[in-house]
Amino acid sequence: MKPTKIVCALFAAALLIRLAAVWFVPETHLGTNAETAYLGGAHRLVEARGFRDPAYPVFTPPLYAVFLAGSLYLFHDAEMPVRIAQAVADSLTVVILYLITWQLFGVEAALLAGIALSIYPFSIYAVTYIGPEAFFTLMLSVFVLLSIYMIKYGSLRYYLCAGVVLAVATLTRATTLYYPLVLPLPLALLGKVTRATASKYLAFCLAFAVVILPWGSRNYVVLGQFIPVATVRGNLIPACSENFWPIPEKEKEWPRLYAMMESRGIHEPPKGSKPAEWDTFFMKAALEYCRARLANNPLSFGPLLLKKFLRLWYATESGMNHAKIIAVNMLIYPFALYGLGLVWYRRQASTVLLLVPVGYFLLVHWITFPLFRYMLPVMPYVISIAAFGIAEIVSKMLGRRLTPVPAASRL
Repeated sequence: MKPTKIVCALFAAALLIRLAAVWFVPETHLGTNAETAYLGGAHRLVEARGFRDPAYPVFTPPLYAVFLAGSLYLFHDAEMPVRIAQAVADSLTVVILYLITWQLFGVEAALLAGIALSIYPFSIYAVTYIGPEAFFTLMLSVFVLLSIYMIKYGSLRYYLCAGVVLAVATLTRATTLYYPLVLPLPLALLGKVTRATASKYLAFCLAFAVVILPWGSRNYVVLGQFIPVATVRGNLIPACSENFWPIPEKEKEWPRLYAMMESRGIHEPPKGSKPAEWDTFFMKAALEYCRARLANNPLSFGPLLLKKFLRLWYATESGMNHAKIIAVNMLIYPFALYGLGLVWYRRQASTVLLLVPVGYFLLVHWITFPLFRYMLPVMPYVISIAAFGIAEIVSKMLGRRLTPVPAASRL
């Protein structure tokens, strides 16, 4: 089958599955971010209070709220049109993953990766609720594909496009704010560090900054504080305390947190305080938890870090459905480890273009709040490597070699 037909078939199948999920899965309960930042921000925009309002929530980036505002304005409904749009976006991610995997591992692995992501239940579920995951995952995948092209062709336009796309992703979800600092790593590992590449990398950073700058400037003008994308809030507090992980424990821990801070002479910011003041308070609280743990039981940091690392691959904030997530992902993780071993054995350096984003997300959320949904945007790349492992196993069982990556697609 021709690649064009494969892409169309994957998109159509993924879209039908996601539209069925949107139709049959009821609208879910809205969390704090959805209620306050996303829908709350969207209503402020539609009601003409907009970004001039100092009370506009800045603990999440603005782009998803802007999209919701468009839905409210056009359809007077923030949920169903958005869920349908998210279904389309996630189906496009399936196509992008096929192209990424085809570039790195060949057509068999690409087809397996596309089929796997088409039916991956957690990606499907993400399109059914109000949240930026579907759009963010799409933008991140487009960035990864562009990073392959910019390294393969060395064209300035790919560097500029990659910078713009990464900035759009960052304005959707702030996780990737510091990724430009990491980009030199795959460039160095692939031996692409030259004077010409350095100038293109600077152009990439400039494109990224230009797209981010208007929102950061708004925050400085309206709030009088430098907030490039979003505030951190309390995401650093779970770094040294397990008591904030599941929601029931978190609700019990907040009063103890405030009491502990008061006992140390650090007072909760008064009502009406600016976002950065709350950020400072939570940062101090996180440091206090870490100091207390270090003083009372420094050896406990080893088990804590291991527990946090493992939680990233299965844990939910509610503390529910862990077994379901593990059961589904255990169909992926062993093959991903096998594929990773093959990549290492064969010295397929180009795979760093998948591994570096996964490692970046792993590090950021390992330090902060260890939840599986934070790793969901990079699960397509885990699936891609797993598909490569499966394709190799099947090819050995059938006694034939995989179709080589076309010469025109090699890095």
